[in-house]
Amino acid sequence: MQPVFKSEAEAKKYFLRACHTKQPGEVILFHDQRNTVDKVLKEVSTECGREFIDKDLTTLKHGELGCMKNESSPPCWLEDVMKSKNPGGYILYLREFHLTDAKIQDEIMNILIRKEIEGYKFPDNTLVVLGVRKEDEAAEALSHTHIAKFYK
Repeated sequence: MQPVFKSEAEAKKYFLRACHTKQPGEVILFHDQRNTVDKVLKEVSTECGREFIDKDLTTLKHGELGCMKNESSPPCWLEDVMKSKNPGGYILYLREFHLTDAKIQDEIMNILIRKEIEGYKFPDNTLVVLGVRKEDEAAEALSHTHIAKFYK
């Protein structure tokens, strides 16, 4: 079942539960209200003692996710997450997926499937939220990943 949030409160309740239970570890969130999603995830991270990382995927170049390079180190913007520097955990909001090119989208999908980058596994206390503006067949094809919708 795919949850459909009708309010900020519903979305917040869902993400708070996900942080407390550590399930799910990743969510593809189809939405049309980036500022509201950003606000909700920041509030949840504060309440749960998690660090919030907001990454605009359109700023990435090919290979910057670590998937195309053989350096065996995570990208610098993910280093703290991958090395579990915050014991409270992280909420990683990867947004603007729908605006990136196909190669970056493939890299992101592989990260969600494997839950790792360059051999570094995401810690159990990391919630990865992939923000997608419009429903995307490639994103919905990840059957193991939780999908939620939050439209105005």
